[in-house]
Amino acid sequence: MVAFLGMALWAAPEHYAKLQPYETYVIKAAAAGQVLQARDEMEGRTGTGAVVVQIDDRVDRSQKAALEVTLKALRQTLKITEAMEKNQEKVAERDRRYYERVKNLKTKSRTEKDRIFSKMAASENQLLSLEEKMATLKRQIADTKAQIFQLEDRIGKKAVRAKGLYIYKVAVRPGDYVNPGTLLLKAMDLRKGRLVLYLDPEEVEGIEKKKIYLNGKPTGLKFEKVLKVTDETHISSYRAEIVLDHPEGLFSRLLKVEIR
Repeated sequence: MVAFLGMALWAAPEHYAKLQPYETYVIKAAAAGQVLQARDEMEGRTGTGAVVVQIDDRVDRSQKAALEVTLKALRQTLKITEAMEKNQEKVAERDRRYYERVKNLKTKSRTEKDRIFSKMAASENQLLSLEEKMATLKRQIADTKAQIFQLEDRIGKKAVRAKGLYIYKVAVRPGDYVNPGTLLLKAMDLRKGRLVLYLDPEEVEGIEKKKIYLNGKPTGLKFEKVLKVTDETHISSYRAEIVLDHPEGLFSRLLKVEIR
C-alpha cells in the first residue's frame, strides 16, 4: 500500500494540448481598392505562389509607368548638364587665367580690365548655375525613384500570395471594395505544429532534463520556450510550448503530453 502511494505521489501529471499550426497569419489590405480576384477555391489548399487576392492596381501601374518616363528624361538631362558643366568649367578657367594675366598690365585701360573681369565673373556664375541645376536634377531623380519604390511596394501588396501556407479562409469576393485594414485572408504554416501547455512550478523545475511523452510514447522533443513568469490567464501556471516538425494527422486534435 505504501509503495502504491509513493508511485502515485511521483506520477507525472497528464496534460492535453491542442495541436495548433506553428503560425497563423491574418492578412489585411495595405491599400484601398476594388477586389478584382479572390480565389476562394484555394481554401483548404496550400498556396503555390500564385495570386490569391488581387486588388485593383491599374492606376498605380499607370503612375509608375509615367514616373519611369520622367526618371529616364531626368537622367538624360543630368547627363547633358554634366557635359555642359565640364565645358563651362574649362571656359571659366580660361577666362580667369586671362584676367590674372592682364589685371596688373599698365597697357590695359581700366575699362578693358573691367570688361575682362565681367566676362570672367559671368563665366563663373554660369558654371555655378549649371552646378545648381545638377544638384536640383539629382534631387528630382532621388524623389522620383522614391515615388517609384512606393508604387512598386503598393502594387506588390495589392497582389496577395500565400506560398507554402495553408489557406484557411478567403474573406473577400470579387467586386468588394476594401480599405486599409480589411481582412483579406487567413493562412497557416502547417509545416510545423505547436503544443501549448500550462505547467505547475514543480513541473518547470529542472524541465530541461525531463523527457516529453506524447500519447504515452517517449519522444526526443524539447520545449521551444518556457516562460518564467506566470500566464496572465492561467495565473498560477507557466506557459510552455513544444514544436513538432511535419506533424502527421489532423490539426486541432488533442494530444496527451507527459513530462517525466
